[in-house]
Amino acid sequence: MGEKVARIDELADGTVHEVVVGGKRVVLVRRGESVRAFAARCPHYGVSLGKGMLHDGRLVCAGHQAVFAADDGHLLEPPAFDCPARFEARVVDGDVFVDRPDDAPSAVPPPMADFDPVADGRTFAMIGGGGVAAAAVETLRVEGFQGRIVVIDEGERWPYDRPNLSKDFLTGELDPQWLPLRPASFYEKHGIERLRARVCTFDMPSRVVQLDDGTTVVPDAVLLAPGAAPRTLEVPGADAHGIFTLRSWDDAERLRTAAAAADRVVIVGGGFLGLEAAAALTERGLRVTVVGRDEAILARVFGTSVGDALRQVHEQRGTRFRLGRTVREVHGGAAVKAVVLDDGSEMPADLVVVAVGVRPATAFVHGVTLNLDGAVEVDDRLRVAPGVWAGGDAVRYPEPHIRQAVRIEHWRLALQHGRAAARNMAGRDEPFRGVPFFWTRQHDVSLEYAGAGQGWEDIIVSGDIENLDFVALYARGSRLLAAAGTRTPQIAAFAELMRADRLPPADELREAGAFDLTALLEE
Repeated sequence: MGEKVARIDELADGTVHEVVVGGKRVVLVRRGESVRAFAARCPHYGVSLGKGMLHDGRLVCAGHQAVFAADDGHLLEPPAFDCPARFEARVVDGDVFVDRPDDAPSAVPPPMADFDPVADGRTFAMIGGGGVAAAAVETLRVEGFQGRIVVIDEGERWPYDRPNLSKDFLTGELDPQWLPLRPASFYEKHGIERLRARVCTFDMPSRVVQLDDGTTVVPDAVLLAPGAAPRTLEVPGADAHGIFTLRSWDDAERLRTAAAAADRVVIVGGGFLGLEAAAALTERGLRVTVVGRDEAILARVFGTSVGDALRQVHEQRGTRFRLGRTVREVHGGAAVKAVVLDDGSEMPADLVVVAVGVRPATAFVHGVTLNLDGAVEVDDRLRVAPGVWAGGDAVRYPEPHIRQAVRIEHWRLALQHGRAAARNMAGRDEPFRGVPFFWTRQHDVSLEYAGAGQGWEDIIVSGDIENLDFVALYARGSRLLAAAGTRTPQIAAFAELMRADRLPPADELREAGAFDLTALLEE
């Protein structure tokens, strides 16, 4: 029967509770008169699911909004790939009993179909080997696809956890063995091939993929997921040794090695990547200066007040800022020695990190008109053309919640795209309705963002921005577009309200003067 852990009347309906069974933590989910029991740690980064939110049959992790079905624990939303293990739970005379075997795993992969080319002779190809492809190949097998799956990518590695490259990996705290999303044996077990090659051309109408070794592949379906390439400095001296971009595992390895022998760093770019790198390198003891074109960091995304509060966090730890400035040239000859700004000032540097944005890596795509920024336009099914879907940083898609086309460079959204596109490749024909979400960690501040706030006109704030204890809502007219802040439950509630089309009019919250989104979710 298992171990008695609670009385059911101690568990409010629609809530999550953490208990201990056999010395190990388990979460209980009560829905009506039934109770479900799961391993307590989210399979993504190990955050306690007991701190999560239960809404509409969805168990939302408080860490990075991985979502699991409350009835059986199956994965609904990334960034997790596995599911929390489920344990047998019974209610007997009002007592809740849970049976958690001592050798039970804490997380399990979702059930997947076996590769069987006799049962299905089709070939589905992923062009690109990043987050979109990682989510898609697994989802295809979960959806029952038994045909051939080929990931075409010129890199040497299977998909890895790219967000950590500018955080714990760069500080040196994260061992490289933790970066791969799955071991190579996982892909081999599930019949997922990796073709290491560069795609020279992809003809959209014919689906012909021309590779750099002269061979061609003509898949039955294609998921176009090439990602984006980092922009570089285009100034005199920008080819000097010691100038880095930070996009790939190899980039991060080179930067981490160089940082071990450096003292002074100039980071060009005041966006999320540049600021995360600034925090990581400062924590390693380097002297860091951030150069940014704008007068305030992250103001276009978060507003000036939030950007100024984050800047203060960095300055308190020694980072210097030169804002409203651009780089005119790099001095040093073969190896960088200094960066010269547009006002003529010169900053000594042992290395330079360039974080001035990315551009969609779509130059090889033929047979379709690309957006002005190089992005591929997709419909609400993430479809580009018959038999071709696309997702990730290289895609402009119709965002259903704000009702406009957007291109968003978020890791979790790339995983959402991969899952949704794969489901449609497998025959689902469902519109994409995922809510964008991202997180940034800079020193001891974790900031989360949900929604798509392009074009916001007004900010509605609850809490204290200056002390980074707040949630801010971004509005255009009466419509709420996004939420950002340090109050995790509020951001999670916003995402669920947006997904369910239950966000109140912005005017209602402006007039109230204060708001509690978790309370709105429970109404």
